[in-house]
Amino acid sequence: MDRGTGDLEALLRGGLADRAEDVPAAPGDLYERVLAGHRSRRRRSAALAGVVAAVVAAAVVVPFVLDGRAPDRTAAPAPAACIDTADATRDSIEGTPVWVRFCPGDEGYTAPAEAPSDALTTHLDLLAGLDELDEVYAGGPPPGYPCGELSGGRTYEVQIGFADGGVATLVGDTDPGCTGRLGDGRLVRGPDTVGVYGLVMTAFGRQYADGFASSPSTEPLVCPADPRDPDSVDVDGASASLDTGYLLGERSPMVMPLTAVRGIVCTWPFGAEDGEPAVRELTPEEAERVRIGLHAVPGGTADCGRFASPEPTRAAVVEDRTGTRRAVTILGSECSAVIRSDAGPYGLGNGVGFAWLDR
Repeated sequence: MDRGTGDLEALLRGGLADRAEDVPAAPGDLYERVLAGHRSRRRRSAALAGVVAAVVAAAVVVPFVLDGRAPDRTAAPAPAACIDTADATRDSIEGTPVWVRFCPGDEGYTAPAEAPSDALTTHLDLLAGLDELDEVYAGGPPPGYPCGELSGGRTYEVQIGFADGGVATLVGDTDPGCTGRLGDGRLVRGPDTVGVYGLVMTAFGRQYADGFASSPSTEPLVCPADPRDPDSVDVDGASASLDTGYLLGERSPMVMPLTAVRGIVCTWPFGAEDGEPAVRELTPEEAERVRIGLHAVPGGTADCGRFASPEPTRAAVVEDRTGTRRAVTILGSECSAVIRSDAGPYGLGNGVGFAWLDR
């Protein structure tokens, strides 16, 4: 699809973050279930472009007419939870989406990223940024693909309900360069800057932001005095009361559900973490990418040993429209070890590699 026009470009512009050496906490058979592929020279653009779904008060979604054709009226309201995967086998994202849900994953399963627990019924126009590729893969990722080997972040499972009554299941890895996979093996790519997971998270962030009045903090964003303690700059605004979220297959509040509107990145030279950092202001698009990445920190630890390098330490601090602030630190000299605000269990706030920040 053409990402060079309209609001989508303004939201999603920016380059891919430098890749880090990721060690995801994923089971051994993950890549047999979640497959990735290379970019096609010729890809089929999904017919989601320009489609907008409207929502009535009872959350029953009525899609607009597409290309002069009245939509199928068999679309059901967004379900209260993901439906059985045996009933979510639509093998294409072409059509009019009317709802989206993240599925939580099995309880205690540590690979899935944190995700909203509600249904997405607004801002569905952003799904026009998904491209359905021509290739179908039945094996592992092609050599050299960004999500091959030990990279990719965490995992996600998304169900998309369409106006024709069908439901597609899309699974994949969270990092921006990763494709998603439909049940028949067909690949779906998101925008380069956020990928499939990030695009859906962007839409959810906007939906949640719509429910809160704009009340930004008047205080400047500040770097943590100790970059290894990003919690020290956390601030709870009105959005901190929102309890949406899945964590390890259970309901648990997300660290930052609303869209980020501003941010900074603080950089300490190697060996100078006790000094004053250089500070760069992030664009709203960069801040939003960091906000998304907070929910997909790949678990794991690394003993750098002889691979340690004199890389700087960076901390990104982002804020939403209600003044809620969260932060994440990337220790470049320690194999890009990551420390996140409100670090959760099983490495959900501490890990290796962060593909969501332009260095």
